[in-house]
Amino acid sequence: MRDAFAADARALAAQLNLREQDYEALAQLVPADLEFQANVLLGKRFEVVGRMIPETCRRLGAEAWPVFRAYGRTHWPASEQSATHDAHDFCRHLQQQQPNPNCKAEVNRLRFALSETRFAVHFIVRERLGNRATPALQLLFRFRRQRWRETMIYCRL
Repeated sequence: MRDAFAADARALAAQLNLREQDYEALAQLVPADLEFQANVLLGKRFEVVGRMIPETCRRLGAEAWPVFRAYGRTHWPASEQSATHDAHDFCRHLQQQQPNPNCKAEVNRLRFALSETRFAVHFIVRERLGNRATPALQLLFRFRRQRWRETMIYCRL
């Protein structure tokens, strides 16, 4: 909508069925200010998502914020678990856009958090000390509806 507003505020007002006095208030908004505020809100979303998928963001490096900002312009989760949905949807977006940027353990964790299952086991390979690939079992379990736990069992070969 910000792009539509910047291109033609009156057309957007008509599309939204705004009354004339409401259009006057809309017309006084500055597109650059709207864009700035939108970036502030996207930045807050990115901070929350980044805490949920730190390894994925580390793998993206300097591209993490620009990629999230592009994703966030067109995707907005609307649910009670919006941060978890946002992180999960961002990982799905990444999977479609780039080869293997996602940390499998983080994606498994997000899927489990959004599900109603009580127990899940995944075999993953994690990079541990000295960037050595280490096989592991990721155990996810929940005792109550919302609270869940994770345990990793690393295998040395």
